[in-house]
Amino acid sequence: MAAAGELEWRRLLHKICEGFSSLSGSPTELYKAYLLKFLDSYSYFSFSIIFTLFLSEDFGFSDVAAGSIYGAWGALVTVYGLVSGVMVDNMGVAMSLKVGFALSLLSRISIFFTNSKTVLLWNVCLFLPMGNCLGIPVLTTGIRRYTTAINRGFAFGLFYVIMNVAALLSGPVVDMCTILHKDKNNAEADSNDDAGSNVEDDGALPEWSLTGYRIVILTGIIANVLAVLVAFTVREIKLDDKQQAPIAAADTINDSNSNNKATTSVSTFQPLKGSPTQILRETVSTPSFWRFLAVVMITLNIRMIFRHLDATLPKYMVREFGPSTPKGTIYSINPALIIILVPIIQAATCEVDPLVMIHYGIYISAASVFCLVISTSVTACVLFVIVLSIGEAIWSPRLYDYTMSISKEGREGTYMALSSAPLFLAKLPVGFMSGYLLQKYCPEEGERNSKMMWLIIALSTVVSPILLTVFWGYVSKKDEDDVKVELKDFDDEKSVTEYMADETPFTEEVNESSNLVIQRKNVPSASSSRASNISDEDSKEIV
Repeated sequence: MAAAGELEWRRLLHKICEGFSSLSGSPTELYKAYLLKFLDSYSYFSFSIIFTLFLSEDFGFSDVAAGSIYGAWGALVTVYGLVSGVMVDNMGVAMSLKVGFALSLLSRISIFFTNSKTVLLWNVCLFLPMGNCLGIPVLTTGIRRYTTAINRGFAFGLFYVIMNVAALLSGPVVDMCTILHKDKNNAEADSNDDAGSNVEDDGALPEWSLTGYRIVILTGIIANVLAVLVAFTVREIKLDDKQQAPIAAADTINDSNSNNKATTSVSTFQPLKGSPTQILRETVSTPSFWRFLAVVMITLNIRMIFRHLDATLPKYMVREFGPSTPKGTIYSINPALIIILVPIIQAATCEVDPLVMIHYGIYISAASVFCLVISTSVTACVLFVIVLSIGEAIWSPRLYDYTMSISKEGREGTYMALSSAPLFLAKLPVGFMSGYLLQKYCPEEGERNSKMMWLIIALSTVVSPILLTVFWGYVSKKDEDDVKVELKDFDDEKSVTEYMADETPFTEEVNESSNLVIQRKNVPSASSSRASNISDEDSKEIV
């Protein structure tokens, strides 16, 4: 038994090493995308951890107002992403990144220096979300362009790990900046409470001061400056994935891990331009889009648990356990586990359908909230983050893979924008819900009933996995065009069954004219001789 376990771990380690090896010859844009992902994720996570606390303590907003502003920020990222989806498809990845990171930088600088609620709200509700929507979503498209079918799954897993490395760094940084300045922050919070917390107040606060929260924002500005410098070096390219293509040696990448010795080449990518009406009509006419949209809507509640991790948990810990509670360090358990678990799970389950992994993972994530329903303690907070992270490591990276596997090349921006539209319906309410629940069940002063708050959140979260199970037959359905086998090419139904059940691996060819991958088996049987004559009908569309 022990020997079998050791052998399995060796196989997993070998798969992980193969994954890294498959990326060794990738274009420099892939590594730039990873660096931009790290820098942008650090700026985002460090800001999101302290955002509601920053609003309440530095600007005097109430819990409900701070939660609503937090929700509006997330919702507006989605709204602007929906509006800019067509623009991204027309501009391309490189230009979108330049515009997005420059806009985010200007907005963060303004937030850092302002002492006015009006200026703050303009940036949080307009300029910052506009920059955000041209950052991480566009990078996801870039990862697809800079990888091949062979290494794309591992590349997205690594993409997700890098995001969590940034989140892991942000937690201790937040603790260092806020706990070291807690006395000063508490004094300012008391004065802000005396001044009132009317969101409609248009006047500036008495004076600007360098609080711990502003220091956190300053570190995000530094990361954003580096991101702008990197973004201006990104080229508009794509990696061609072809079999035995006659490519110049200087532009060719040989994949030693492929049995087919596939060759790839870097070429300039021309954005697939079109009118907004044409692009939208083309996207929504695809049946797979509507099934994916159903998956997005079903998983809304489970995805909102991460908004509670940002907006609800930090205030809850400060109020229940005191301002010296290492909220950032506890938050960092999540990215730490993701960094460890995702490569292992990705390597072990790379052949499992992404939707199946999503189905299993969201059940585990949904169960995590009940830890806080059972106990009000720091230990319960730690267990909540651990269980949530295990589920997230199973399903969240595969959501990237699932999304990109369905979208058409050149239409990723519109596709992701439309599929993200339902998030607008959830992000704003969850921000208001966070503020309302904190104010009612976990106020800063007075009697608290935090277990009831978390029970309400848990019951709203568990809806997602149940609905996915109920509608599994629909969302897991494949289009007829995904896999087609012409029965007329076989003698009988038994021949078809034998052909598909044979363990001989498929070989692949790319048909450029139809944008299809032709899959065949070299099976030494009567059925296989007929199967060798199958044309584009026996194929899987490149997505």
